[in-house]
Amino acid sequence: MKSGNEVFAKLLEESFKKRKSLESGAMFLGKVSSIQDDYIFIKLTEEALTGIVAKNEFVLEEKKISIGEELKVYFLREEHGDYYFTTCLTTDEINEETLGLALAKEIPVLGQVGNEINGGYEIKIGEFQAFCPFSQISAENKSKNLTGSQFKFIINEISSKTKKILVSQKKISDKEKVLKREILQGELKEGSHVTCTIKSIHNFGLIVDLNGLDALVPLSEATFKKNPDLNKEFKIGETHRGKVLSLDWKTNKFSVTLKDSTEDPWAKKIPFKEGDIVKVQIESIKPFGVFVKFDDHFHGLVPNKETGLSFRIPAQGHFKIGEEVDVFITEINPEKKQIAASIAKAKETKAQLEYSSYISEQSVSHSSSFGLLLKKSLKK
Repeated sequence: MKSGNEVFAKLLEESFKKRKSLESGAMFLGKVSSIQDDYIFIKLTEEALTGIVAKNEFVLEEKKISIGEELKVYFLREEHGDYYFTTCLTTDEINEETLGLALAKEIPVLGQVGNEINGGYEIKIGEFQAFCPFSQISAENKSKNLTGSQFKFIINEISSKTKKILVSQKKISDKEKVLKREILQGELKEGSHVTCTIKSIHNFGLIVDLNGLDALVPLSEATFKKNPDLNKEFKIGETHRGKVLSLDWKTNKFSVTLKDSTEDPWAKKIPFKEGDIVKVQIESIKPFGVFVKFDDHFHGLVPNKETGLSFRIPAQGHFKIGEEVDVFITEINPEKKQIAASIAKAKETKAQLEYSSYISEQSVSHSSSFGLLLKKSLKK
C-alpha cells in the first residue's frame, strides 16, 4: 500500500505534467460536451480535462456547432480552475500578448475588412489595424466586394519597429481546404451520394464543388439528353444531388454523375411504339445512315437502305441538318436504348393509307348517289 507522501508525489507529478502540456498557444483536439448561452464546453481528447470556448467565436460558421463535434482548439489561460481555449481569437481576447501568441502559433484571429488601399485591404482586428495584401486573399473572394465583411486571418508578421501587422486570409482558406480534403478522403467512396454546387459550365461538362473538393461532371453524365446545351440546362450556383463515379487522390481527379438522381426517360413509358409514323428532325448524317431526333430524350437511326434513296445517291446531298421528315418506327430496343426507323416505309405506308382513304371515299360517294336515286324512285 502506498504511503500518503507517495500519493501526494504522484498527484503533484500529474499536476506538473498537465500544467507543462498546457502552455499558452498549445493546440489540442476536443469534443463538444455541452452548449450554453455564452460558452461551449469541450473535453480534450488526450487529456482528462474539460475546457471552455467562447460561443461568439463561431459567428462565421455555416452550420451550428453540435454536441460530440470535434474541434481544434488552442489553450489560452487558466482562471479559478477553469481552462479557457480558443478556435479563433475575437475582439474580447485580442491584445498585444495574444497577438504575439497568434503570430507564434498561427492561431486564427477574427478581423473585419475595411477600406481598399494600395495593394490590399485595411483589416480591423479588435482595436488594432492590420493590412492584408491582395495576394493573401483567397481565390474565391478576390472578385468580391469585401468591405465590411468578417473573415478569419492568420498573422504573418508584426513589425517590432512600426508595429504594423500583416495578415493572410488565403492561409486560412488553404488550411480549411486541406482539412476538408482529409475529412472527405475518409468519408467519400465510389458510389457515395453527394451534394454538389455548380462552379463553372464548359463544353466538356460541369465543374462542381463537393464541400471544398472540385470534381468533374462529364457531358455524358450531366443529363440524359443527347448533345445538350449545358448553359441552358444548368446555372452556376445551382445545387444538385450526384453520385461519385471515380476518386483519384494522387492526381486530384474526381468525377460525379448527376443522372443517378434524375429519372431515365427509357425507364418510363415510351411515348411511341413500333409501327408508328412520327415526324422527326434530321440530327446528323453519317456514312452508314441518318440520325434523327424524336424529342430531347429519344433519338433514332435510319440506315442507308431505309432512306428511300438509291445507293448511288449520298444522304449528305439529299438531307439537311434540322430538316423535318416522317419516319416509320421499325424497332424499339429499351435495353440498348435504340430506335430503328425508316423514311422509305413511312412514305410507303402513308401512300397506302391515302389510297385506302381514297377508295373508302369513292365507295361512300357511290353508295350515297345510289341512295339518292333509290329515294327519288320510291317517291315517284
